[in-house]
Amino acid sequence: MCKTESEYFNSLRNHASDTCVFLGNKMKPERERSVCRGFLRAVGVAFEELELIAPTEEPADVAFRTARFQIREILEPERKRGDEWKKKEAKYAKATSLAVLLEPYSPPVAIELHILVPEIVKALSEKAKKYGIGCNGIDMLVYINLRDRYLAAQSKLSNMNELNSQGWRSVSFIFPPYGVVLFAEPTAPDFLVALKPGLFMEWKDIDTLFEA
Repeated sequence: MCKTESEYFNSLRNHASDTCVFLGNKMKPERERSVCRGFLRAVGVAFEELELIAPTEEPADVAFRTARFQIREILEPERKRGDEWKKKEAKYAKATSLAVLLEPYSPPVAIELHILVPEIVKALSEKAKKYGIGCNGIDMLVYINLRDRYLAAQSKLSNMNELNSQGWRSVSFIFPPYGVVLFAEPTAPDFLVALKPGLFMEWKDIDTLFEA
């Protein structure tokens, strides 16, 4: 194995190991802060790292100024990211050539808002029932993490009645590299109210989107 390949393998192994640690239970607060960090960057809100605070009590996962974000990640059913990365870590540890790491290419498929919003409604329904009237003090932030999918930029916002009826103060999502506010009640934080519902905003350097 040449030096370049050796260095590349080491970087893959280190990345897989670091990711497994990041996906562990102890890192949950940092994962939630990273989602907020990415969303704020995507929608163009400047912030200081110290402003992203992990509260000690529910329902908020991350406090940012007057916002009280609760984080909900949407993955494929039955998908477990921790298991995925443990398998990658083991694969990289055993690999002796780049050829064994090659995988079939699947071109990503676009998903539009009229398809995505019902999935968000479904994902948030259980929490809405749990918190009841308390939803009116929660700013819901959904992280869309779907393999081989990308958000169809500028797709039209669908009917929001069902999502509004759940009672959240605001609902937004991040689907890298985009951040989108679906709705914000007048009582929501000013920076969310100021953003037009359904407006696609983009962070150009996706590699730095979540970085602290």
